[in-house]
Amino acid sequence: MRHDRTLSGLLTLSFVFFFLFGPVYVAMPIRVAEDLHGSATLLGIYYTAFGVGGLIGGLAAGYLHRLPLWPTIVGIVVGFGAAMLPLGLGAPIGLSLPAFALAGLIWAPYMSTTMALFQRGTTITTLPQVLAANGAVTVLAVPLGTMLGGPLVATIGARETLLLCAASTAALGLIAAGVLVLWRRPAATGPPVTGGR
Repeated sequence: MRHDRTLSGLLTLSFVFFFLFGPVYVAMPIRVAEDLHGSATLLGIYYTAFGVGGLIGGLAAGYLHRLPLWPTIVGIVVGFGAAMLPLGLGAPIGLSLPAFALAGLIWAPYMSTTMALFQRGTTITTLPQVLAANGAVTVLAVPLGTMLGGPLVATIGARETLLLCAASTAALGLIAAGVLVLWRRPAATGPPVTGGR
């Protein structure tokens, strides 16, 4: 994977994407309890909305296989960050709840889409090692982000933490899009970039 910039880039993108979601687990309960003066029921409604969105997004993921994988993955990252912005901007429940559901819908196809790109970019021999590395990254990234969430919320507040995570996620996707354009530019005159579309 160190010698394949597509696979190493995807692994890096996945790590940062999941890491930036970690603080949301800390910030959301505090945001609901202190800023919205809501109960555990309201928090459950938010997570249910995210789950319903995720279910729909997971079912829709099968229809994304015709799209170019890299642009789809980058679009998911940018779209997820944008969908999370209303929570960080202090939008009312009537707006932030559907936004959180939309975030779940956008989030859900990420794993299956990246898995397809890993499978296209590796051989049968190296695929188990690549998937093991990807699994290690996704398992570690969210807890590390959650560990950061506590000090972050204590320092800047729950809403500000959500805003920071949302804006950083959208910026991550835009940076990935820029890198993707740079990678593709020489591909028009030289050998194609490895690791799928």
